[in-house]
Amino acid sequence: MFENLKIIKLKNRTLLKIKGKDSKKFLQSIVTNNIDLISKDRSIYSALLSPQGKYLYDFFLFLESKENYIIMDCEKIFHEELIHKLNIYKLRSNVEITLKDETDTYAIYGSDLSKLISILKIKNNEGCTKNISDNLLFIDPRNRNLGLRVYSNNLLKEFNSLSKGILSEWDYIRIKYGIPHPCSDLVKEKSFIIENNFEQINAIDFTKGCYVGQENTARQKYRGTAKRKLVVAKIIGKDISNGERIFIDNKAVGTVRSSSLGICLVSINTVIYENLKNNNITINVKNSELEFI
Repeated sequence: MFENLKIIKLKNRTLLKIKGKDSKKFLQSIVTNNIDLISKDRSIYSALLSPQGKYLYDFFLFLESKENYIIMDCEKIFHEELIHKLNIYKLRSNVEITLKDETDTYAIYGSDLSKLISILKIKNNEGCTKNISDNLLFIDPRNRNLGLRVYSNNLLKEFNSLSKGILSEWDYIRIKYGIPHPCSDLVKEKSFIIENNFEQINAIDFTKGCYVGQENTARQKYRGTAKRKLVVAKIIGKDISNGERIFIDNKAVGTVRSSSLGICLVSINTVIYENLKNNNITINVKNSELEFI
């Protein structure tokens, strides 16, 4: 039925439970997105910043369908750090943060997505959420082209019958649409999320009020003070390693980030990028060339 759909288990993810009567108020005061948007029908993507507005952690947030507490889907390698940071901020709030390690996380992607979404009777909008037979699923809040995220210990038979996906294919879709994988593409306590497309991937609410790092984030948006941007480039030649610096006239102007199947993300000085893009100029990087798309 779904020849052009694949499923991949995301082994790099961990789920946290956030419970207690002050949970929403607590999260609303520290994360970049609007917690009030979360419901049984909608999930969101968000981040936690330093007081200076620099990236620390990113995560998906959604409601547990039965007990109505908040679940945070985060990077497994950073989950202990994240729990520690959240516990620092909660102070005396009635909030409990624990590990929810009994549920697996999957992504479903491919050209038959709209067909599957129609059958599941979900609106084809970012963040739209549904629970079907203990499978909680939602359309990726960052960009619907990334497909469905599914949380389950007993996958629906329709999902079990799908072909096994390949991470590089899913990464290709992510990179094609300029979507960072912060664990690979940002530097903790150094990167600014405005410079890394977090506004475009629905991770920031500029009307919700104060949160940690809000002042600098808003200033970069409204005063246009961001100096860099994250863009997509075609690799002509051999693969280029993540972290490879880009030089023009012996001056560092950018850094290559994650890549897959001949395309990559590049963090680059905004002025330099506009000149290269407008004049169709390619640049040499490590025996290869980058052509900005």
